[in-house]
Parts: sequence; C-alpha cells; structure tokens
Amino acid sequence: MPFHWIILLAAVAVEVLATSALKVFVSAPLFLAFLPLVLIGLSFALLSLALRVIPMAVAYAVWEGLGIVGIALIGHVLFAEHLTPGRLLALAMIVGGIVLLERGVGHDELGQEELGPGELGHEEQRRLA
Repeated sequence: MPFHWIILLAAVAVEVLATSALKVFVSAPLFLAFLPLVLIGLSFALLSLALRVIPMAVAYAVWEGLGIVGIALIGHVLFAEHLTPGRLLALAMIVGGIVLLERGVGHDELGQEELGPGELGHEEQRRLA
C-alpha cells in the first residue's frame, strides 16, 4: 500500500479515536476535554499530508466516509448504540460510494488521467515526492 494511503488511513483512525474521545470525556475534567481537539488537529495534519498525492475528492470521501463507518461501529461496540438493518445498509452505501469515487476520479475512458493546466499526474507526483 502506498505511503500516502497509509497516512490517510492513519488520519481516519485518529479521527475516529478523537470523536470517540468526545463521547468519553464529555463529563471529564476540563484538561481532558482538550485531548479530542488535539487528536482532531493531528487527523487534519495527516489528511493534509495525504492530499499531496491523493485527489482531494477521494481523500476527503475516504477520511469522512470511513470515519462515519468507524464511529458507527465504535458506538455499537463500546456505547451500545443500535445498528439497525437500515443503518447497516446506509453504512454499506457509504463504503460503496467511496469505492466508486476512488475508482472513477481522475480517469477518462481510456484509463488515462485527466489533468488540468499545471497539474501533475500521479507518476510525476511520485517522482517529486
């Protein structure tokens, strides 16, 4: 798996941890309430690193979509929140949308990248990274 995808998945994991910490620390002492904010900042920093190579639409969809799915699963496992069949279907549709977006962004019918003026292709970006 390419480095920038690992960074993006780390950003997702930190974001899920931060959002879970919001629920845990809601009644904690004030100094602990800042931990989720620090984690959210770290998640954004990791996301910004991933955006150097991964197209913005794909990176944000993966970050937010997998974050939603992760939070739903954490809520179910740790906080006894209900996952109804309808919610499971909605989560599956989010994942399906992410996959479709990742497969379709930046490619034309021949499988070549669509580049705007001044943009670098993935190969050029890899050589410069």
